[in-house]
Amino acid sequence: MIANWDVKYETNISEIDSQHKKLFRLINQIETIYEENQNHLSAKSKSLVDAVSELEDYTLSHFLIEERVMELNQYPDLEAHKKQHDRFTDKILELKNRLTSGTLLSNDLELNQFFSDLIGFLRLWLTNHILQEDMNYKPFIKHNL
Repeated sequence: MIANWDVKYETNISEIDSQHKKLFRLINQIETIYEENQNHLSAKSKSLVDAVSELEDYTLSHFLIEERVMELNQYPDLEAHKKQHDRFTDKILELKNRLTSGTLLSNDLELNQFFSDLIGFLRLWLTNHILQEDMNYKPFIKHNL
């Protein structure tokens, strides 16, 4: 099931909302490749690795911008929020390393399980993080970048 953007995810900070929408699109891109190629994912290994890498790169850039907005607005829980970002970044790096090392990319059964788990993790993390953690800084934002 593709994760759809909804107004409930809006922070009313245009740049952040635009970036969150792109994160949804990147996750959906991974999910589309997965759904269209189940049981023969190894044939799409380059596309899958590229999609995960793009998500990783974009997430890093998004986190820096989001943290800068919180810093400019003296958000009191900035350090705790940064730690959540760091844990997510570490997890994505760990998953990407698992994907690109060893024999995972040539094993369709393991790839199916890996991407099923990855997509579930990404959707849950993104929606929960936006709805809970990002909404906590929303009232503090007076200045945009």
